[in-house]
Amino acid sequence: MVANNHLSRRALLGGVAAVMAGIGLAGPAESALAAAKTYTVGKTTEIPVGSAKMYQVAGVPVIVTQPKKGVFKAFNGYCTHQRVQLDSINGSNLICSQHGSSFNTTTGKVTGGPARSSLANYKASVSGTTLKISL
Repeated sequence: MVANNHLSRRALLGGVAAVMAGIGLAGPAESALAAAKTYTVGKTTEIPVGSAKMYQVAGVPVIVTQPKKGVFKAFNGYCTHQRVQLDSINGSNLICSQHGSSFNTTTGKVTGGPARSSLANYKASVSGTTLKISL
């Protein structure tokens, strides 16, 4: 009999979470376990081309954009300057109204300060009209 030595990312992170919880590191364990999941967040029709929508995914604000027809991008919804939620879109930029930072809707890169760091990217996938985000 041949053993299958392939370990999925989900199984690995689940194992790491179990070990961390076992030694009293429940907070990081929950984060590791959550990182192994894909969440259904809504329908593709909720985000017209050139717009964005904020979702709460496992307690994390995730902003999803559709910069081009059929192309969905997902980013952490907090401004990297002072962790304020992004709250609007202007053309091809996500905007934080707190201090005016802006980020590209396709790449998450900073297009205007004071923020200096790009937004964290998440995987967005589509199944039919269902939108899914992997954290």
